[in-house]
Amino acid sequence: MATPSSSLRVLVLDNHDFPREHTGPGPGDPGLAARADVAVAATQIADALAARGHTVERVDVDGAGEGAADLDVVGLLPRLRASRPDVVFNLCESLRGDSRHEVVVPTLLELAGVPYTGSGPLALGLALRKDRAKDVLRGRGVPTAESLVIASREELAAGRLPMPFPVPLPVIVKPSREDASVGIDATSVARDLPALVRAVERVLLELRQPAIVERYLEGRELNVALLGDRPPRVLPLHEIDFSGLPPGLPRIVTYAGKWDEASPEFVGTRPVPAALDPATHARVCAVALAAFEALGLAGYGRVDLRLDEQGGPRVIDVNPNCDLGAGAGFARAAAAAGLGYPALLDAICRLAIERARA
Repeated sequence: MATPSSSLRVLVLDNHDFPREHTGPGPGDPGLAARADVAVAATQIADALAARGHTVERVDVDGAGEGAADLDVVGLLPRLRASRPDVVFNLCESLRGDSRHEVVVPTLLELAGVPYTGSGPLALGLALRKDRAKDVLRGRGVPTAESLVIASREELAAGRLPMPFPVPLPVIVKPSREDASVGIDATSVARDLPALVRAVERVLLELRQPAIVERYLEGRELNVALLGDRPPRVLPLHEIDFSGLPPGLPRIVTYAGKWDEASPEFVGTRPVPAALDPATHARVCAVALAAFEALGLAGYGRVDLRLDEQGGPRVIDVNPNCDLGAGAGFARAAAAAGLGYPALLDAICRLAIERARA
């Protein structure tokens, strides 16, 4: 049995549901670059854990095309029985290109009785359904931006939209079951009803899922990284500096801003340490902790917030499976707290083992 100072047998699992020859964003697949980046993070995590002295095995799960992955998901349980890891570092965010299958791997890991990092299937599935997550947050008294869901083009037909429109303009239109800013670009912010209709139609037709229409908050955007359980530790806060964006672009984190290094959004959007007055800092931390607890996250996660007109924090997203790459925001927040990258990953593994024993 592993102890806090012992070496671990770690199996790093990640989704490889994209072609091996992938080198950039792909046509007709709006989330391809984000899914491919998981493989980069998995390599960094495996290398860092090995440098920490652990025995690490890396396995790709369920490819999109023939020969893409090492292991089809149906072979996962036999592989676990053969490998007998102390802990699985779970990085599977999709299967066969569909993020709705994010819950499959942790469900199988629970069935196998193997400790694994991060949140369980219920929290992952709930956080992915952003409309349902908002319902839970509101029910638990966690402040979030006003919103509604439009599920079909029929609701956009003349006379079908409620009037006056219940969400104050401007709004931001988001897909209801994506992360990594998939489906978000400059046209996602609508300042009048025609632009709103166009943005909703794009989500319905191109991403084939309901659209969330959410009040667009002009205030500062903050990222809160949380590490641990009961309660988690709040790592140093960061915010998004939009000052480098060209005039006319909305101050939001678009898909291009995250994944397309040649885009003006990527160049003009950067995370920086957040300087907040003590009262606002305390409110932001309290709201982030409440959101983490309300959705049942475990081990680690990130809560994104915006400040409203009165300076109050409102949750805009809860990400239980946030990017743990060496250059990502979570690692930066940990480093600001004095926790180096290998030590951070070691702590996440130990948390998973402790949670399985509880």
